[in-house]
Formats: sequence, structure tokens, C-alpha cells
Amino acid sequence: MGPLLLGVAVVVAIYLLLKWYSDADVKQIKSSAKWIGASVLVLGIVVLAGTGRLGAAMGLLMAFFAWAWRVFHMVNAMRQFTGMFRSFGFGHGLGAGPGSPHASHVTSAFLNMTLDLSTGAMDGEVCAGTQRGRRLSQMPLADLTALLREVAADADSVNLLEAFLDRAHPEWRETEGAAPATPPAAAGAMTRDEALRILGLKDGAGPEDVKTAYRKLMTQLHPDRGGSDYLAAKVNQAKDFLLKGTSS
Repeated sequence: MGPLLLGVAVVVAIYLLLKWYSDADVKQIKSSAKWIGASVLVLGIVVLAGTGRLGAAMGLLMAFFAWAWRVFHMVNAMRQFTGMFRSFGFGHGLGAGPGSPHASHVTSAFLNMTLDLSTGAMDGEVCAGTQRGRRLSQMPLADLTALLREVAADADSVNLLEAFLDRAHPEWRETEGAAPATPPAAAGAMTRDEALRILGLKDGAGPEDVKTAYRKLMTQLHPDRGGSDYLAAKVNQAKDFLLKGTSS
């Protein structure tokens, strides 16, 4: 009965560990990995040593940790894979709850923009005009500046495209002889759905979720990372809108 109960305990422990890992924050995983590993090691040695199988215990534990290490890397690879899809605007919210922001989405008359909160990568798709259907990251600078002239009548599209150009082509203003960035115009009315998309949250997110998403976005929008006053203003507006709604 001893080995059978141990086997059941190991299976349950592995299941709980993997479930916790799939939902946990990266910092939480790193801070907890050491004591979890030590606890499993001590527990395994105590149980198997009590049955007179200390040698087998050590062999089993080494095999277990080798297997767990492979599983760790497999799950991490899966996370990176889904993160890549999110950075291109697909699978947003996959495996995430209301308080697990992954990407910020901002739209205008001509553009659907995405800012990945984990990598800081910004990209977008043209949703109207002669360049409709093209991804900004796949367009040469000449086409991007032509698009900028095409969307000149829409201030939101101009601000979004300039934010992308400042990140992807930092010298574009000097190269193209463009004017310096102008302060963003006053933001218009915002809906709850738009505010949630901007902060990368789902309906049901609470005040702490909003604050966490806000901090992540503002870190990515720091001037050292090609920050945009327009995007920062939109993020601030989204945060204020959602926090006001939760406090009322």
C-alpha cells in the first residue's frame, strides 16, 4: 500500500503543481520554485526512507526532477507560443482571466493597433483606405509615410501611426523631414468596452486588475521605449473611466 499511496500522492502533487504554474505570475513562480522543490525532495526522502527504500527514493526523485524540468520547459514554450499569437492580435485572453492583461488594443478609423504587455511589441493592421489589410510591421517606410499622408484627416489614426513609426523607425522624422510630434488632442468619449480593450482586460476586472494593467502599460509607454503621449493619454483615460465605474 505504501508505494501505491505514494504514487497517488505524486500524481496529485504534479497535477496541482502544473495547474498552479499555468495560472501563476512569472515572479510568483520564481519566488516559489525553490521552496516547492525542497519540500518535494524532503517529503519524498522521508516517505521512501520510512519504507526502507532510501536508494530507490533517491533514484526516483532524480528521475522525477528530470521529468519535471522537461515539463517546465514544455509549458514555458507553450506560453511563448501563445504570447506570439497575442502579439499579432490573435488569441487575446487565451487562458487568462479578467485580471490577466496580455495586450492593449486601440482602434481608429484606419488602424487596429496592438501593444503586447509582455514584450512591448507594437503592431497594427490597416482597416480602411488603399492599404487596407496590410500589417504595419510588413510595410516599408515609404509606404508607411504614404499611409500617414492618407490618414491625415483623422487625428487618432495619425497619432497611432506616428507612435508606431517612432518605435519601428526612430529616425523617420529626420529621414522624411516630418514635423515634430504635436500634443494629442483632447480625448473624446470612451465606452467601457473600449477602455477594457485598451487595458487588455475582460469584463469583470476589478480595481486592482485595472491598476495592474495600467502600470504595465505605462512601463511600456516610457519615453525610453518609444513612448507615445497619445497612447499614454488613452491609457490614463481608460484607467480613470474604469476606476470611476467601479467606485460608483
